[in-house]
Amino acid sequence: MLSDAGRAPVADFPLPEADALLDHLQQQGIGHVLLADPRKQPSLEGARAPLSIAVSAEALENMPALLQAFCRDRAMELVHHHYDRDGAQVFTLAWLRQGRSRLLSLKVSSGRPGRWQRLGWWWRARREPAGLFVACLGPEGSGKGKVIAQLDEHPFAPFARVHTMDLRPRLMHPVPVQPESRVPRGRLGTTAKLLMFLVDYWLGYWLQMRPLLVRSTLIISNRYYDDILVDPLRYRINRSRRLVRLLLAWIPRPELWLVFDAPGEALHPKGSAPPPAEALRLRGEYRRVLQRQQEDVVALDARQDLDALAAQAQQAIMAQLARRTARRLGLVDTSPVNARATRVLMFFSRRRIPLLSRLVRVLFNSDIQCRLPDDARMPHPYGIVIHSQAVIGHRVTIMQQVMIGGRDPEQDIAPVIGDDVHIGAGARLLGDVRIGKGAVIGANAVVTEDVPEGATVVGANRIVTAPEPVAVGAPVAQFPLSVHQGGRS
Repeated sequence: MLSDAGRAPVADFPLPEADALLDHLQQQGIGHVLLADPRKQPSLEGARAPLSIAVSAEALENMPALLQAFCRDRAMELVHHHYDRDGAQVFTLAWLRQGRSRLLSLKVSSGRPGRWQRLGWWWRARREPAGLFVACLGPEGSGKGKVIAQLDEHPFAPFARVHTMDLRPRLMHPVPVQPESRVPRGRLGTTAKLLMFLVDYWLGYWLQMRPLLVRSTLIISNRYYDDILVDPLRYRINRSRRLVRLLLAWIPRPELWLVFDAPGEALHPKGSAPPPAEALRLRGEYRRVLQRQQEDVVALDARQDLDALAAQAQQAIMAQLARRTARRLGLVDTSPVNARATRVLMFFSRRRIPLLSRLVRVLFNSDIQCRLPDDARMPHPYGIVIHSQAVIGHRVTIMQQVMIGGRDPEQDIAPVIGDDVHIGAGARLLGDVRIGKGAVIGANAVVTEDVPEGATVVGANRIVTAPEPVAVGAPVAQFPLSVHQGGRS
């Protein structure tokens, strides 16, 4: 069932960054009038209003590009954009690095909007909701329930509220089934159950979830329809697998998947955690199922303590908001463009066209079994081998002759690569390892151990540089509260 969330203390308004932003606009020739300055106003019930300015209509059109340049110079991201009730545009800027997760909101208005302009904003707010729909997958004992509970209790900006659900919206209420009851239904019962799921997801999305997303709500689902493909006996399904996959294309899709990934021995023993053998199977199945999807997938390290895991989940959500905002505002992508040969290889690797995809893999001497993000970069796409269970982050550079695969035939688990990682020519990344964000893997390096964020690896597991560890202080409230006013829905 959907549940409401309360509010948490707000962080201090970033005063130096607000001054720097106003100076940046002045340097770019953007004349503005300061309407509201939260730097000189006390906070109201723990929430501060955004920095509010008025500019000309021409300057308002250039505002997204100007803010993108400002963020690029200061290692920030433009994570959110929406229209408020007065028709003004509100931009939210943030630091996504751990330890500097502050936000700065800028409200920009340009005169009194007309009736048709307001109608256009109203329609756009419903066509492109400000909220975000996130689905969490993982075995029992991986901590996903506790992380969802913390995010539910402490909403963070730029969301006005948080709602959670378990598996589906539950507009339809059949007789509940205990997870321990794994007696499969018959074919007729299975078909009826799956069709009920389809109707419930559709009605629930358009009648419950979509209005919440328009009202800037973060919706988090504990498990989702795809969980049936991973553990069908949990839902008493042992046949009609083809029907399950057929209906998958008609189920409303989340914008972000958070997979709580950990070896069986790292799962919390309390509750209904699966035995090690079953946990290993589930771990591989979650990766296989999600590789077939087109949404963004982030594999969280569930071996961490609860605070660090919640912080990592928040970072993934904010990074997804930044990518979506850049796409909606049409901001120019400054990352290097792949060569035509790379685009051809990525196209056929994703679609698995019989015979033709196999021929392309042979021509490039490459075998990419996992799903690559659109912003992955391969300057020389030759001799690259990537395991089907590998998870590749955004803006990852993969040079020629790279192998990302398994090491233990019994576990058959491949590495998880973070965002902005550079993998040099001939490198070998093997086994159950995690490569932190911004790491550099040198040419011909062999990696069989975890690599911290920002580290550089040469030779065989030799880390020559690594940043100092940063403590995770109060990670659930690390982002200030939303500037939206209003309480629970």
